[in-house]
Amino acid sequence: SHSVRSTWSVGNMKGIDISSLPHSQQKAITELGIDPEKEEQLLWIAEHAAHVDLPPEWVEFEDDDGNEAYYHAKTKRLTTDHPIVSKYKSFLEKVRKFQERMGTVGKKVKPHLAVIMNEVLNRIYRELPPITPELLERLTVLLYIDTNIEHDLTRRVKIAVESYAEDQYDIALQAQQKADMDALLAEVRHEQVRLEVLNKPDKVIMCTEIENAPARVKCEQCKDFFSLEGFAQTHSTGKRKSHTTVRCEQTTCSVYTDQLATCEVDNTLFCDRAYEEVATRQPHIRQKRKKVLGGLACSEYPGTVAEVLCEDCSDLYCWEAFIELHRRGNRIRHVPLRLDGEGQLYRAGELLPPEECARLIDRARLAREGGPWLAFQDDQLSTYWYHLSDKVTTHQNPYL
Repeated sequence: SHSVRSTWSVGNMKGIDISSLPHSQQKAITELGIDPEKEEQLLWIAEHAAHVDLPPEWVEFEDDDGNEAYYHAKTKRLTTDHPIVSKYKSFLEKVRKFQERMGTVGKKVKPHLAVIMNEVLNRIYRELPPITPELLERLTVLLYIDTNIEHDLTRRVKIAVESYAEDQYDIALQAQQKADMDALLAEVRHEQVRLEVLNKPDKVIMCTEIENAPARVKCEQCKDFFSLEGFAQTHSTGKRKSHTTVRCEQTTCSVYTDQLATCEVDNTLFCDRAYEEVATRQPHIRQKRKKVLGGLACSEYPGTVAEVLCEDCSDLYCWEAFIELHRRGNRIRHVPLRLDGEGQLYRAGELLPPEECARLIDRARLAREGGPWLAFQDDQLSTYWYHLSDKVTTHQNPYL
């Protein structure tokens, strides 16, 4: 027969005895409010949440009752929830809503994953491209990834599945041994946690009085956050008139006020989405200098700030990564453009015009984070593109 026998071991499917888990994991299960009986498929989130580091801008201390508390000096945010655990809670809520929407509550992941991966392996056996949009859509539902909006994560799943399936196919052919899916699941979940939790920007603190207004001060007596207008409205008379404030520092988008700003143009702050929308309506804005806030990350070492943009790779690197990746082959001839802390580019010491600067950086970021179009090969090995939100295909490269 021309099909590969099921080479995927599904692993242990019996219920998990919580008391046998490490104490840190048991604590995370309780903190996140996961029901181990009904939500066994979500215990991996607690496994990740069992080991959390405090982000650098937060300080931990004991409050008057001896409980752990956390303080953010810039925004004056004070909370008894660990800031990263709070992000895990938000991620968990998002996953639960997705499961309800898709009707997959309580559905076991591994057996269904094994079925899909066998289809992928059989395609390789028949010398067809391993994955199709339909297989990818089925796969992402199992992994709680919404392809309509989570383009970057979807793209990463496709790459992980392709390379993993090729490896497993070789193993299956050489020695009929069982290949375990845990490594694939671990890789995808690691990416999910990185994007959805660890790298997720903090939420903007909004004014308790005026809708859609970001907070600019915290009242030291009320302990509430206000915009300047909101504070003035509520503290102009009576006892409150003597209340004092401390500054709540947050750099927010001028269009979507509940989002943090990522760039500044002409003294106006924008998040990525707002900048794109405004630039579509008013193209002249692209000719103005676009200052990137908080620096751009190196694509090889995400914790490091990018110092160069390689025009040929259309990617951003720190110097160390650029040198490492450009030591041999055709890449030796690639030319790096120097990138300063505000996202401005220099070619041979000359500052590039604003429009060219913004275009090169936006292209590099799009190449890395990807838009909604994802490239596939059909059974005749011709390349086509699939739109993750609209679910349509085209044979014209939409990125050119």
